[in-house]
Amino acid sequence: MIDLSDVTYIDSAGLAPLFRPCKRWKPTRKIFAGRLQDTVRSIFEISRLDQVFQIFPDTDAALATT
Repeated sequence: MIDLSDVTYIDSAGLAPLFRPCKRWKPTRKIFAGRLQDTVRSIFEISRLDQVFQIFPDTDAALATT
């Protein structure tokens, strides 16, 4: 899980490292992002990363699905 709760802004330089592992993992592997601030969430939605990452409101909610 990736906890982005302290991230207030993210751009392509910040998104690239998040995407690299996706290329190596099987399609069934889940990636969780938790506690996104509104500005970061909108960037995830615009870049369609919300379709790659399962986004949860907090760490406990993400861990409950594993």
